[in-house]
Amino acid sequence: MPKVTDEYLSDKKNFILECTSEILHEKPLYLVTMRDIIKKAGFSHGVIYRYYSNLDEIFVDLVNKNIAHNLLGQKIDILLNSKQPEKTILSDCIIAMGEYIEKLLNSAGGKTCFELVVYYAYDLEKKASLFPRLKFKQSLEYAQNRIVEYAMSNVDKGVFRPQIPVRSIILFVSVFIDGISQMWYATRQGAINYDSASATDIPEMFQTLAKAVICFLGA
Repeated sequence: MPKVTDEYLSDKKNFILECTSEILHEKPLYLVTMRDIIKKAGFSHGVIYRYYSNLDEIFVDLVNKNIAHNLLGQKIDILLNSKQPEKTILSDCIIAMGEYIEKLLNSAGGKTCFELVVYYAYDLEKKASLFPRLKFKQSLEYAQNRIVEYAMSNVDKGVFRPQIPVRSIILFVSVFIDGISQMWYATRQGAINYDSASATDIPEMFQTLAKAVICFLGA
């Protein structure tokens, strides 16, 4: 039996991902089954499981393939190493996160990305297993950790003088980011009737967030 090359395996996986992407244009992620993908790909039941053991693996690979994940970390590192005033750096970092999230949500995999996050949000076991494998989540977590470290360092130096507990500020930012994503998706799906121009102006919302955080930090 001839040896199966890495290129062959990669081609087969990419074909499966392309078939899955086509299906996701026809129905929401939570309705997609392995049978749908098998039918679309024209594989037998046994063949597809040579490449993916379950739907979760397919969804994770699809999101990772379609979303740029390393740009945010690079941007944050550059900003944090700049010579700008501390509050300008912090503000620019928060705005950079907004720009990244906007690009992410409007990318080819943005809809799938958000559907996957929502679908597994309350399944703690799958969330713990799958989310660390999502590269965009890794990128966002890296950025958030670096920003928190920078803010805390400047609190210790006395540059920032928090008006409320820092933990409350971090929680506020986290809830804000989740809310922006949910509002964006709900607006796009017609589930809510916010004005589409204002509801999807993510950079403007993150500029407001940056101003709020700077104010909370007493900078």
